[in-house]
Amino acid sequence: MRKNNKRSAILDAAFEVVEEKGARHLTIDAVAAQSGMSKGGVLYHFGSKSDLLSGMLEVLIDLNQARFEEQQAASSDENEISAILEAVAGMTSRERRASLALLAVAAEDSELLDPAREYMQRTFNGVLGSSKDQMAGTILLLASEGLRFLDVLDINPFSKQRNKEILGYLQQQARGL
Repeated sequence: MRKNNKRSAILDAAFEVVEEKGARHLTIDAVAAQSGMSKGGVLYHFGSKSDLLSGMLEVLIDLNQARFEEQQAASSDENEISAILEAVAGMTSRERRASLALLAVAAEDSELLDPAREYMQRTFNGVLGSSKDQMAGTILLLASEGLRFLDVLDINPFSKQRNKEILGYLQQQARGL
């Protein structure tokens, strides 16, 4: 197995630990047990828990960026906020697990969130730059992020059908920007 495949397997195991046991239980030992590797094997690929958390956050940002770019390519007539709303609507279970990494990172060391802060700044700047009504674009993006995190935290009070309707409404509003 190549190094990158082992790193990916370790990251998958880390996401599973966070999903199944919560961010507080993310430890090198827990990831080693989940991945079937030794603690030394995990530490070989990620020298510290901070390195592991940074890797998890990198995966999350990459997944979000890839989904956004995929949505933009699929519908060239959509603006950035429309593509983001479509990306939120199509979030996979892997993306949901990866989003839980934010909780683990925030609980460990808020400075590790700097790449996420930069990503969100770029995202909001893109929305603001492409919206005729910057306030409306900002509110739509905030609403979509709120729905996404309610889903990630598994505390969304709405049914899947209601979520679909809400995202449809947000998408309709975004097309007018």
